[in-house]
Amino acid sequence: MFSLISVNAIAQERSKIDLKEDSKWIPEIIQRLDYFIDTTNALDIKKVSSPAFQEKFKPISDPHIVYENITDFIWIRMTVANHQQNDHYSWYFESWGYDLDEIIFYSPQENKGYFPMKAGYDYPFGDRDILHKNFNYFLNIRPGETKTYYIKIRRSYPLTFSFHLRTNDEFISHSLNEYFFLGLYYGILLLILTLHLYLVVKLKKNLYLFSSILILSSIWFSLGRDGLGFQYLWPSVPGINTITNFSSLTELFVIISTLLFSYFFVQKYKKNPKLKSLTLAAIAIMVGMFLNQNYGLVMDAIPYMIISFLILLVPFTIGLRSLLSIGRFSLSYTLAYVCLFLIIAHSYTRAFALFSDPILNWYFVHPVIIVEMVLFSLSILNQIKYLQEEYKKANLEKTTALEEKNRVTYEMNNKLHQKVKERTEEIENMAADLAQKNVVLQTTNLKLEELNTQISNINRYLKENNDKLRNNVEEITKDMALMKGFEFEDFKKVFPDKETCLKFLSELKWQQKFICKKCGYNKSTESRNHGRRCKNCNYYESPTADTLFHKLKFPIEKAFYILYLSNRKDVELTLNELSEILDLRRETCWAFKNKIAQAMEKVGHNKELSGWETLALVHLE
Repeated sequence: MFSLISVNAIAQERSKIDLKEDSKWIPEIIQRLDYFIDTTNALDIKKVSSPAFQEKFKPISDPHIVYENITDFIWIRMTVANHQQNDHYSWYFESWGYDLDEIIFYSPQENKGYFPMKAGYDYPFGDRDILHKNFNYFLNIRPGETKTYYIKIRRSYPLTFSFHLRTNDEFISHSLNEYFFLGLYYGILLLILTLHLYLVVKLKKNLYLFSSILILSSIWFSLGRDGLGFQYLWPSVPGINTITNFSSLTELFVIISTLLFSYFFVQKYKKNPKLKSLTLAAIAIMVGMFLNQNYGLVMDAIPYMIISFLILLVPFTIGLRSLLSIGRFSLSYTLAYVCLFLIIAHSYTRAFALFSDPILNWYFVHPVIIVEMVLFSLSILNQIKYLQEEYKKANLEKTTALEEKNRVTYEMNNKLHQKVKERTEEIENMAADLAQKNVVLQTTNLKLEELNTQISNINRYLKENNDKLRNNVEEITKDMALMKGFEFEDFKKVFPDKETCLKFLSELKWQQKFICKKCGYNKSTESRNHGRRCKNCNYYESPTADTLFHKLKFPIEKAFYILYLSNRKDVELTLNELSEILDLRRETCWAFKNKIAQAMEKVGHNKELSGWETLALVHLE
């Protein structure tokens, strides 16, 4: 192993940082260091720190060191000479490039080589030697010593490096101030967030919901930018650093929540359907650009930022025109939108610097975010005040309208009262006249009632006589059919169909009373075809059962006529004539006439004394 003294001697001839007697803080030492690009990514500290290798280091002339070689390791050489006499101070190296993927600080250890201290955004936060959001390392250099340190760095974008040397008391003071102001910053944001969440719960409006989401997005954006999120919220999950810081996801959330907040803010003043379409279109384009930037063709930072500005300007301009059209220009709302553009511009300080001071570059966004949140909050408060004034104005107009309505109503009521009084007097006079006429009318009504009673009695008498006359006519007609000489066509007028015949046969069969043949019960209900169904056993009996027409094979109305003719002495039709009249076969006519003759013989029927209907109820076995 070569001697560290020889290495230090070679390094002293090149770049060197002198710790003078009155020095406590040496800022921005980047251009006093040397660098080497390891394109093989295979060099170790033994090789890099060897005397023969020192000629390969070059002086750093730019805070980015190099823009290219993103995938290669950068080796940085730092030579420090402590000229201080007081050994009370300890010195620390600090890197503000807190989002380095990997940084290994090699500290010389007498003649034992170099001691590595590794950390980075790809490693858990607890792996750091000093638990600080920035990368800090103890130099362990005593008065009169000169040491050379090596730093191995892996990065994911051409960031701006910012290195500092501080004494222990300066480091503590700086850290306390830095954490104090960051705590104050997040405290203010949390207070503003509490106010907006209160409005969400109290008023339940989308505007305050998205303003709360905007504040939360800004907090997450800040936590990723200043490193406090990695230190306190996800120290054991370094993968979140990529999502939070490098993918621009937090910036996308800030943009989307600002667009939605802006949309609902303008809509509270004036409805504008066009603004909704433009806002949704802007969100869709921004999401598409985000996906392309992370998973497709990567666009350079400057064009990407300019396109983002142009997209955001469209809904902002339309919304501002809506406010101007009703005379409600909001300066706080406009300035807050300007702050959004500054935040977006700040998110690209990885690629270019807004300011020459790297500390200002890092922390510029924090006051801008506070200003934006305060301005948006003022816009909301002004809007609430405006809505309250509009509400009071509407109530005043409503009160004025009600008073006018009450006045008109009072006048109308007075006029109506006068007219009602006049009309009442007129009605009272008419009522007195009507009362006199009513007496006459009642007398007339009594007489009319007597006449109506007499007419009703006469009508009832006429109705009874008409019913009797009609019944007599029907009975006479039926008697003529039963006893006198009817032709078949005339007979069909009395018994036109099967329905009439069955009804007649049913009335004839049960004219006395019904007795069930199955159980002997004497109550029934009329069923289909005018039959009877026993209420006790549900036995059904047809009108033709146990009659001369039982199991008849031809229309019953024709059988009625044959039976009718058999009881007449003045008519003697041959079988051929009867067959032709009834349109039946000669054998059918003969069979039924023979059945009638058997029935006459069974009951001793006398044509002179009995009608033909008495034969209808004769049952032949």
